[in-house]
Amino acid sequence: MYQRRTRGLIDPTFIVGVNSFVEFAKAHPNCLDGHLMRCPCNHKKCQNRNFLDEDTIKAHIAKYGFVENYETWIHHGESDDGDIFREHVVGEVFEQYVGDENISAFETMIHDAAGPSFQPHDIQDNPTPAVQHIYDMLRAEQQELWPNNPNRISKLSVVARLMNLKAEHHFSERLYDDFCELMKECLPSNNVIVDGFYETKQLVRGLGLPVEQIDCCKRSCMLYWGEDSELISCKLCGHDRYKRGRTDSGSRKTMVPHKKMFYFPLTPRLQRLYGSNATAKHMRWHFEHEMEKDGVMRHCSDSPAWKHFNNMYPSFASECRNARLGLCTDGFQPFGQSGQQYSSWPVIVTPYNLPPWMCMKDEYMFLSIIVPGPSNPKDRLDVFLQPLIAELKDLWEIGVETYDVTSKQNFRMRAALMWIISDFPAYSMLSGWSIAGKLACPYCMDDSDG
Repeated sequence: MYQRRTRGLIDPTFIVGVNSFVEFAKAHPNCLDGHLMRCPCNHKKCQNRNFLDEDTIKAHIAKYGFVENYETWIHHGESDDGDIFREHVVGEVFEQYVGDENISAFETMIHDAAGPSFQPHDIQDNPTPAVQHIYDMLRAEQQELWPNNPNRISKLSVVARLMNLKAEHHFSERLYDDFCELMKECLPSNNVIVDGFYETKQLVRGLGLPVEQIDCCKRSCMLYWGEDSELISCKLCGHDRYKRGRTDSGSRKTMVPHKKMFYFPLTPRLQRLYGSNATAKHMRWHFEHEMEKDGVMRHCSDSPAWKHFNNMYPSFASECRNARLGLCTDGFQPFGQSGQQYSSWPVIVTPYNLPPWMCMKDEYMFLSIIVPGPSNPKDRLDVFLQPLIAELKDLWEIGVETYDVTSKQNFRMRAALMWIISDFPAYSMLSGWSIAGKLACPYCMDDSDG
């Protein structure tokens, strides 16, 4: 259980052991502080001193490992002479998390990304590109790095490790390519390691989530999207969509837009929350938890606004797995104050179904739009919000078929945008309310100091 890495990768058995430890600690409420417990990771600030939430503790232990010689969990409910209950809980968790021994952690990862409808042996026609990506990854997982290598290292496991190193140590693409070339020279001549970063991206792209690049008017008048996707000039100001005089190595012109934005569709990100055992059960927390008797609001679901929404839309509230969302945005200068003057505006959407110790974590704040610069969009921010608004309308009115891994069933997930969080200038840009003049504050109105 305490062996954290195997061949440089996190050992799946270690993850199972961490889950068993957390379940054991939760079964001893006298060692808890509410929902918090002591973190036994080996970081110098923790080591059974800090009280943290369950998910943070799991992340800490995965990153730093257990504190040395902590084999009797005395800070988490185990007595010095051992605990029979520990064996019972650990055994149950191992049965829950360990499935078919013949399926590797990488195959499990691929099947999680593919979804429950993916049946690798039922397709007779040519697979779609998305399904083909899944097949390519499964083939790479089953393909040994070179025939009969002693550790049965697969091509996909090496690629995953290389990607992890690139992220942790900030490899440039050139360094990544050179490192792959060096490994190819050092390994037996019949190895199948990737040639470089491009081939790596082609191999693992089936695990990713979609992103759209949408051309914009240079003056932020409109998006070349939807019915306007084929236009070659702005229908409002007449400015050309593409730059002039740009050609590739031949004589053919390359159409380079003056400006483009990035849009990250929200639906597949919400669906993946229900497709993972790590998050699906927490998406019902807002419905299953009970408000503390002291009357203190600890989560949005404790607020009168949440309860009022439930009363106004009972059909939506009747399905506790429907997503409740918040949106926030603000501008920043990516090059700093001393660099080039450039203002970019990220738009972030957060699901508030999750408990408070999860919904405010970075990994659950979904970057939905990157509004390009170089200038502040001001009153034209709504132009860039069009794809998100259209998707939110579909999620509210129609919903989308979603698989819930905890119940092993499909359900129709709908979503509602309940809050917008911003500073006062961004409030003006999002709502269209003028923040200048006598009626600047929408709450004070005539009482505003103008």
